[in-house]
This record gives sequence, C-alpha cells and structure tokens, in this order.
Amino acid sequence: MSVAATIISGLAGLLLPLGMATGAAAQSDYAEYPTTEFADGADTASVTVGPVTATITLERRPRVDPDFDTPVLTVSVDGREALEVVGVASGFDFPATEASIADIDPGNGTPEVLFASYSGGAHCCTQVIVASEVDGRWVAIPIGEFDGEGGYLQDANGDGVAEIVTYDNRFLYEFGCYACSAAPLMIIGVRDGRAFDFSAEPAFRAAHRDWLRQLEEGVDAADRWTSPGFLAGWVAAKIRAGEGDDAWRQLNANWDLASDQGEEVCLKPMDIEDCPKPSRVVLSFPERLKLFLKRTRYLS
Repeated sequence: MSVAATIISGLAGLLLPLGMATGAAAQSDYAEYPTTEFADGADTASVTVGPVTATITLERRPRVDPDFDTPVLTVSVDGREALEVVGVASGFDFPATEASIADIDPGNGTPEVLFASYSGGAHCCTQVIVASEVDGRWVAIPIGEFDGEGGYLQDANGDGVAEIVTYDNRFLYEFGCYACSAAPLMIIGVRDGRAFDFSAEPAFRAAHRDWLRQLEEGVDAADRWTSPGFLAGWVAAKIRAGEGDDAWRQLNANWDLASDQGEEVCLKPMDIEDCPKPSRVVLSFPERLKLFLKRTRYLS
C-alpha cells in the first residue's frame, strides 16, 4: 500500500459519523456524529439533533456553475431557517456532500453543523465549512479545503468537543510523488466563531502518536529510510507527537548523506524560478526538510 493510500484509509477509520437522518444514504461505518448525505438519485437529505436541523439540497445556481447542480446547506432552528451556505460544484451529477451535527464550538449553547462539499479532482479538494451560532446569529465559518471526501469530525483529545481532523496537504508532492508522500495530522477547532489550528497543542499528542504508528506500519520496509516523501511527513508527525529530537537522531543515523547530491532551493519563500541567484543554494534532503519545517512552523 502506498503511503498516501495509508493516509486516506487511516483517516477513514478514524473520522466517521451517523444519526437520525432522512433521505440519507446508509452509513453503517459512521458511529459518533449524526450525519446525512445524498442517497442514490436523491437531491435532498437532512439530519436533526434537538432544535437544529441541517438540510442539504442539490440546486442549480448559475453563478456557481451553469451546467451542474450545486450542494446547498440550510440550517434551521426550531423549524425556522437560520442560515444558508452554498457549497462547491463538482461537475458530477451526484457530488460527494455531507452535513454533520456536533458540538464543535463549546462557547455557545447549540451544536454546530459541519458542511463538506467535494469539488472533484484526483486528490483534492473538499471544502469544509462550519455553521455556528455566534452572538445570537448563525454564521458560516470557513475551515479550508482538504484532500479526501469527508468524515473529518473526531474528538481528538477526548474532551467531548469535536475537532476537524485531516492531514497537512502541504507535505503531499513537496518531497515526492503523491503516492509516496506522508503527512502529519492537522487538527482544527472552532472557538467563539473562529477557526484555530490546534495541531501543536500538547492535549492532542495521543492522537498524533496514534497517527504516527499508522504511518510507520503502512510504509514499505524498503522505503523506510530512502523515501524523502515519507520521511518528511514522518519527522513532522514525530514533532507533533513530542518526539522531534528522536526523529532527527534517527534520520541522521539512517539517511545516506554520501549519495545525496542535494537539490537547489530558494532561501526565500518563493519558487525557485523566481528566486534571485544570491538566495539559491543546494541543500541535502535533511537541510531542505529543516527549512520547510521552519517555514510551516513545525520548527521555530
């Protein structure tokens, strides 16, 4: 199995939801968060928790896409419409779309709605939005666009509040092909109507350690110390798990530096094609990785 396939299958096992949904496809794997998605041939589905109902529909919105229907989320509270959120068109007749109800922002008295709509493409992307009540009114909070097709909710630290758990897409393709790349977990939470990256918080180290174990079990032994794509994600995952020093020790002990001819990179945060000559240097893989991890704030 490729490293990227391990990432996707591992997340599928970690992040899955079900509940009392109508018009929804069966989701026997979903167990924790009430979730709805379109059944085959359906253009509407809904899920309700207490006073909050999340309804997804397929509608033609010419300003979004004149040729294909677009998924739309409607949030209702006590039967009254509180918010409408338009997703992204995918170019498919039945796009991958889901809505889940969960306590994501503990700062209010109502649960939130996570709305995920897939834009299509080989490896990307699903647009994720959280609808939340903030200061008495419902608002749409942009979370981001991520690889995969849904199932992002997980209580990653066991405190009863759900997070959006995915992986850091910046690692895919950075040091190798998609299939030979690994990536650390990215854990995003919502507080008082704003999204925050909680990935580096110590409270989530157990989740990072579990993910690290899956990465290590999924890599082919022959690629363990020869694949920059895997090693980049592995080192970053070790850092998130609080094991950064051990990661560098193992990398330095096992990487074949003698056969590493290096690669030209830009010391400034820009593409090599646009980089001024004084800022161009040839760095070995460990050096390039350290530069990348500093730019992405895994290292200070």
